[in-house]
Amino acid sequence: MVSMKDYERMVYAIIEAVRQGEKIKPVQEPIRRAMIKYGLQGTTLDRRASGIIYSVFRNLGIIDKIIEEIIGKKPYELDSITRSVLRLVTYVLQLDPRAGHSLKHSVTRYAKKYLARRTRTNNIEYINKIAETKWKPKSSEERILLEYRISPSLYYALRNSFNLLGEDLEAFLTLTYKQYTKTFRVNTLKASRKAILVFLERAGYSVEPGRYSRNAVIIHGPLGKDAVKLIETGILTPQDESSMIAVELLDPKPGTRIADLCSAPGGKTSYLAEYTGLKSEIHSFEIHSNRAKRLRALLERTGTLKAVIIHVEDARKAPETLGEETMDYVLVDPPCSSTGALARNPDVRWRYREEDIREIMRLQRELLEAGWRLLRPSGRLLYTVCSVLVEEGEKIIKEFAENHDDAELIHLTKPFKPSPLLPGTMRAYPHIHGTIGFYYALLRKKK
Repeated sequence: MVSMKDYERMVYAIIEAVRQGEKIKPVQEPIRRAMIKYGLQGTTLDRRASGIIYSVFRNLGIIDKIIEEIIGKKPYELDSITRSVLRLVTYVLQLDPRAGHSLKHSVTRYAKKYLARRTRTNNIEYINKIAETKWKPKSSEERILLEYRISPSLYYALRNSFNLLGEDLEAFLTLTYKQYTKTFRVNTLKASRKAILVFLERAGYSVEPGRYSRNAVIIHGPLGKDAVKLIETGILTPQDESSMIAVELLDPKPGTRIADLCSAPGGKTSYLAEYTGLKSEIHSFEIHSNRAKRLRALLERTGTLKAVIIHVEDARKAPETLGEETMDYVLVDPPCSSTGALARNPDVRWRYREEDIREIMRLQRELLEAGWRLLRPSGRLLYTVCSVLVEEGEKIIKEFAENHDDAELIHLTKPFKPSPLLPGTMRAYPHIHGTIGFYYALLRKKK
């Protein structure tokens, strides 16, 4: 049974994670910090609190709409503490169908207490208004907000792509609203997958091998000390199977030179080093110094740094830095809309703008061109994005192939689903494969 003191800690942890989640991405990091601060990590309340936090961010657009209509102010006109408190209260009281009386009472009570202690303004009346008013949609766009929990502009973009791909948008959106599976890559430089599965099972975890990658393991339920220790020592790396498969599709060989463009936080870079047994020369590009530090930390933790040269610079300049036609393999995983990862990055549900996508596509084209200039004749380049939008996948590759006579598609048929729009390329879908949504195109440069 959950005590009132437990509810208080949980409510405070949720508020602080929601507040930090405005600036710290991905949302997993502020969740982890809040769970540790309030002593909830690994407890029975960890999963419950984390689920509510994810739900707040998945519902952020409609939550902010409800707040504005009820209190008459936009959330960003309020201080960050009040804004975070109201977002939690609004979600639980207005949108959470599973919230019982005890949860609603506790959230209301401790949200008021938290607000009174940490702000000088008297905004508790806002909580009362949200508790007393039942919001209902009044337009087609508000109905989209309520039914699908995404911005109308993103809904229309997804609908267009899924119609072209012949996929079920309803099934996709339903699955992306659920909590994602915790998937990890076993560092084969340090342990085997079989040994890790046995160790975790004996420690009391519910685990299973991944479905697609030979090095993937899935852990169900909260992560306890044993699992955290494996992550801290670089034996396990959090990574989705669709991301692992990118390296396996590229299939680099030992003794070769590899360029990984846009590489932070480093999951694919470290796997490239592991995959080639530290016997390749990997050039890893990351334009942002803070993300490059995270990349280096992961490489040190996994014991793969000695195979990697980190370049803190714009990857579009890689041909000038490394020389043209000097790489045997190139991985191009450029910035994208992240629409394939709505479950893991819930803020993506609300930030879609057509003008942003046009700018992202320009960058994707430029990075692909830079990668191609790096590639030696007979070399292989993998272009991949965690997007389900046709504009960032098939359209980019089709245009590229039409403009490059020396580009040959290597046909991909497994482990995911061939694209009906561009045969030879492939897509992974959350609602079909249980992974993040990814697009893959593998190209060979003709001699």
